[in-house]
Amino acid sequence: MLKKIPNKNIASIISRYQLSDEAAALLTPELTPEAAIVQLQEQKLYNDVVQFIAHALPVMEAIGWASEAMDLRQADWSEQEVMAINAARNWLSQPNETLRIRASQLADRVGLEYAPGWVAKAVFWSGTGSIVEPDLPAVMPPPFLYGHAAAAAITIAAAVPQWDHYQKFYQQVIELGIAIANGKGINTQAMAIAADSATDNQAEGN
Repeated sequence: MLKKIPNKNIASIISRYQLSDEAAALLTPELTPEAAIVQLQEQKLYNDVVQFIAHALPVMEAIGWASEAMDLRQADWSEQEVMAINAARNWLSQPNETLRIRASQLADRVGLEYAPGWVAKAVFWSGTGSIVEPDLPAVMPPPFLYGHAAAAAITIAAAVPQWDHYQKFYQQVIELGIAIANGKGINTQAMAIAADSATDNQAEGN
């Protein structure tokens, strides 16, 4: 049994998001989480593994996983993107409303075309506060919206900026996700900002 995914079967997990056709044909509700992950991996359905783990982990671990996945592409992130990732890590270290709002602000600056924007937006959608303007009646996010954001961060990071190592990236990230599911602590140490981390086109886009 996975320490952070103690479900006896996956019935409740796969009800939290829309399965791909391939995953829906493969997974049955009575499978254990471990068996589901193995079956998806065997078929090289990496995106489906990411979706499953992101929606199965508790909120802090799911966001922490997405944040740590960004380390594998650290050299590709602009200064503003690193700030978005660090905003998520600051919140993971000290969850409070000020840091949650700050993460959302940086997500909006970066944009959801880029993976770090999704990491920061996952914090805003963590379910710990309202997702509308402060002067409006509180509206909480739909359940497990953070899982959608965490998965989006990872799948976008696998492809944008484009590179040839996306399969290895998926494999490393999934290994990390399984480790976190088994109880590995999440890393909240700030990511360093490299002076040459931003390409010209990223700097213009961000």
